[in-house]
Amino acid sequence: MTDLQLERLNYFFVHTFNNIFLWEERALAEAGVKNLSTKEMHVIAAVSSLGTTKQNTMSQIAGTLHISVGALTTAVNTLIRKGYLARAKDDKDRRRVLVYLTDSGREMNGKHDAFHALMIENVQKVIGESDLETLTASLGQLSAFFESLAKEGTGDK
Repeated sequence: MTDLQLERLNYFFVHTFNNIFLWEERALAEAGVKNLSTKEMHVIAAVSSLGTTKQNTMSQIAGTLHISVGALTTAVNTLIRKGYLARAKDDKDRRRVLVYLTDSGREMNGKHDAFHALMIENVQKVIGESDLETLTASLGQLSAFFESLAKEGTGDK
């Protein structure tokens, strides 16, 4: 790897991800999301995603977000207080506690989904079709790489 490539990759990872999060925060604020952080919004999104397959237990949600169950418990308690999440026992196995979106949680998740659709739409506008194919293939490889690092808990690959 050349020094220029190294510099560009470092810039991309540091600045681009920060800019995406900043854009997300601004877009959600403009959509009327006032009392949720981006991290809280991602908890809501994970609950929504896992709820469709009844995998919305604390351990499943924490695993999806790559955080501890303790950290998730704090976030879930906050989101319950804010009215976006609720807990309930599983009808089939009363020992299992599931986390659900409230109506307000579904509304916020819809706004989050709309932001992601807008982000993809805007990316498509600035990247040509042939470049988009290369980009999506490369991002797939990067995603798999970073996911394997997250599971292993090491940066040594």
